[in-house]
Amino acid sequence: MKRLTAMLLTLFLCLSLAACSGGETAGQETDQEDPAPVTEPEAGAETPAGEEVTLYADFSAGSETAGADGLIRTETATAAEKTPEALAAALTEWTGLDFTLSGATVDGTTVTVDWAASSTLVAGLDDREQKEDFFFHDQDSLRWFMMDSLWQTLTANLSAEEVYYTMDGGQELTFDELAPVSTFPSGIAYLGSPFYFAHADGRGDDDAAGETGDAGDAGDPVDTGAQADFSRTEGNWYLDGEAGSASLYMDGEGGFIAFYASGYTETAGYLEYVDEYGDGNGRYDMYDGEGNFINGFYFDSDTQIHIGNGDLSSVYIRLDTPPVDGEEEMPAPGVLVYSPGFTGLTPLEADNDYFGGYYYADQTEDGLTTIVNCGFTNDSLLTDETTEEAIARWLEMVCGEMPGELSMEETVMESVPAYRLTWRTGANEDTRQWDGLMVLTDLYTYLYAFDTHADHAAEMVDTWEEVFASLELIFPEES
Repeated sequence: MKRLTAMLLTLFLCLSLAACSGGETAGQETDQEDPAPVTEPEAGAETPAGEEVTLYADFSAGSETAGADGLIRTETATAAEKTPEALAAALTEWTGLDFTLSGATVDGTTVTVDWAASSTLVAGLDDREQKEDFFFHDQDSLRWFMMDSLWQTLTANLSAEEVYYTMDGGQELTFDELAPVSTFPSGIAYLGSPFYFAHADGRGDDDAAGETGDAGDAGDPVDTGAQADFSRTEGNWYLDGEAGSASLYMDGEGGFIAFYASGYTETAGYLEYVDEYGDGNGRYDMYDGEGNFINGFYFDSDTQIHIGNGDLSSVYIRLDTPPVDGEEEMPAPGVLVYSPGFTGLTPLEADNDYFGGYYYADQTEDGLTTIVNCGFTNDSLLTDETTEEAIARWLEMVCGEMPGELSMEETVMESVPAYRLTWRTGANEDTRQWDGLMVLTDLYTYLYAFDTHADHAAEMVDTWEEVFASLELIFPEES
């Protein structure tokens, strides 16, 4: 298979900008101009009204044994409210460094903070007087300290699962010099300095690389490569052992290619071995060619692995049958069709190779609504996602930013599973209301959606419902 001979993987940490980085995230948005006051209670004094918060001073600077080595300190303080700005202001008061934010957004368990140009992280130390307990001799250790400390503090106090960093009004956070990585794409969550140091060479270092873990797990090191046996991974592995389903090809040397059920390539990357318990039966973590973590798997037997954990895990079984050649045997996608259709539309975009499917966007005659009609091949490796999480990710891919105020109602279209969706993008006077129908088939996911200015959306709801009720999924052989 031609794809397999072309498997020269890029093993660098240069993380790519995700497709969703163009817009603001809808959610709880606050302003850094007037941060909530933070006070520390004195011994014996009456505790002031407010929220008790835990601040983190993280001096890890890439160390995976920071917890055991006492490099992470905490301080209890009281804030008027728990917001990213208030927490950043508390860190400023404690450390004497300017954790100044231009703004922040909280959307569920996702936090996005925009570092101000005047912050010490971006502007540097200059000739400021430093506190004795927070004295830095170089910019690198200062910057890792500030990013790690805010990340840990937000994670602990806001129950954040993902923290995204930008700078100076939403720009990509980037530094002229910072080792081992100087750019942090706005569409990829910050992972903590131990991760970036451990993966600086793409596959990690046998002596230093460790398990990335969740936020705050900077403790015990683990072995990621010394006992790796990639030879047992060699072969073609199929979902539930069914030929023609989603599959993995692994070369036995730490490389892999993931295929959709259609046979089209989903992604390619490399493996890292993590011997968590020192028993030789560790976990194999999968990374794409740019160093982004995808998922992990364990061996159940020599011919069976399971990817992910718990109820969301998937079983793959090794078979002798190679993956189908998708370029020759991939069935063409269907198309969602509304009859009698619309008149007076202005074509905006047409892509007949959109993630293995299609993407069409047309503007209505009044200029207030964009109609998006698209289909794309299904995912297979992100098995730890719920259906709701997968739908949110697909919508982010389609509309260019994370959907806000997302609601979904399960339904069917021609006996095929479908979801009636509404969500919002943009903010303030640029807020857009989206109404869509997503249809999930075995090979493709389809979306027909209306992107309308929020002020105009309410009067169009009945019209959109009539359209959704009239949609048909037409395949080439039926047309």
